[in-house]
Amino acid sequence: MSQNFLTKITVLCDDRLSFPLLAEHGFSVLIEKEGRFLLFDTGSTDVFIKNAKILGKDLSKVENIIISHSHYDHAGGLKYLLPFNKKYKVILKEEAFLPKYSNERFTGIEWESLRGFLDFVVIKDEVLKISDSIYVFGPAPFKNDFEEPDPYFYVTRGDKKERDFFEEELNLVINEGDGIILVTGCAHRGIVNIVEYAIKKFNKRIKILMGGFHLYKSTFPKIEKVINSLQKFDIENIIPYHCTGEEAIKILNKR
Repeated sequence: MSQNFLTKITVLCDDRLSFPLLAEHGFSVLIEKEGRFLLFDTGSTDVFIKNAKILGKDLSKVENIIISHSHYDHAGGLKYLLPFNKKYKVILKEEAFLPKYSNERFTGIEWESLRGFLDFVVIKDEVLKISDSIYVFGPAPFKNDFEEPDPYFYVTRGDKKERDFFEEELNLVINEGDGIILVTGCAHRGIVNIVEYAIKKFNKRIKILMGGFHLYKSTFPKIEKVINSLQKFDIENIIPYHCTGEEAIKILNKR
């Protein structure tokens, strides 16, 4: 990231990383800010750990791990932290523990196997202050008529199957001078909804918007609506990853 920024962000897992880094379906970034180290998501497997080693990043320095939502491609890497012999603090919402499905396929996490070596910090507030300049917030409210989670995602409560509205979805905000950096996992509740909520809550312009925007299965008209809406917010830099989709990335690059 530019030397003009005080925050250092390293992408450790993404669908399209180049050699010598390993790529997989998933997302993970390492944040370094004011002497603090934290992870936002952990990808699907141990790829984020292998890439950290390639890049010379010491994950034993990480204090907090934020889980944007509990799909396997964002929280699946947690179990590979056991050999570090450190009880990482994992920040998440209570709803993250619900079993998750995409149609009939289980897409969640076996949380019980992780409880012995991870310290789960369950947050109830809409905004959690991690440090003087780092916050997590969510879920963003639904505000427009063109963004909602895909209807094939479900959770189970007891023996009841319900549509998943991703009530656990967390996003990361980092204060950066007169603006903020906004990092999303998959933006299941809508990237425009998330951006609008972040600007309202933190009352600052967005210098960098990065992460997954979950447009890879969206129709062209929806992609156009989303990108047209994002342009109105006067965001300095938009850096799409993971589930954003080739079509949306192509249009974003063109704009």
